[in-house]
Amino acid sequence: MHFWCFFLASLFVLFSATPTTQACKGCVSLDELNFEKIISRFEVVMVKFDVAYPYGDKHEVFTKLAEEVAKNDDLIMAEVGVKDYGDKDNEELAKEYGLGKDDFPAIRLFVKGKAPIEFPKDADWTVDNLRNLIKDNSNVYVGLPGCLEKFDRLAEEFVHSGNKQKKLEEAEQIVNQVSEEERGTASQYIKFMKKIVEVGTGFVSQELARLNKILKDGKVNEKKKMELAGRVNILRSFSLPKDEL
Repeated sequence: MHFWCFFLASLFVLFSATPTTQACKGCVSLDELNFEKIISRFEVVMVKFDVAYPYGDKHEVFTKLAEEVAKNDDLIMAEVGVKDYGDKDNEELAKEYGLGKDDFPAIRLFVKGKAPIEFPKDADWTVDNLRNLIKDNSNVYVGLPGCLEKFDRLAEEFVHSGNKQKKLEEAEQIVNQVSEEERGTASQYIKFMKKIVEVGTGFVSQELARLNKILKDGKVNEKKKMELAGRVNILRSFSLPKDEL
């Protein structure tokens, strides 16, 4: 009788200890044995160092992005579960990247040819911000909400072109080839291209600052907020990497 009471109590503790633990669909589990092997195989790897049984809002954000990019052959989302008890699995691996228990969850982006890139500790854990970390530090395409891959590519060519007027005219021709559903978004790219031709690339940073200020003030309704966020994402396609500014 005492044995069964102890057994049932143990099961209760085991399953109730992590009631909100959530699986990360689209993620790969890394440990001290396979870490380097997996990291070296992909162009970009986003790794979340976390407790062994992660849960909560930040974990949900990471999982959502992992599901969205699961079919991207150049990018993989991965988790390292760290235990501070028992065999202390992966604790030494976390320490290699300057991480301890109080730092979890923490993101490191591994891009071939670059040192690991840290997701700032004070940054908001949103899907957009994690996408932007990939977008700003690699050539892997991760579409942002409100963006079109074809026009993101055109925006990049436009920004680096010595003849922006010609690139603008090429883009205007392509707008007529997109679906009716995408035409409004495509036209927004054209508007930004025209403005850059008119006043220069400084327009991008100025407009981003203006739109982000409006969004931060929080004085717009939800519909307008989504519209402005989409415009911000499109503008990011025209941003030069920091080492080219």
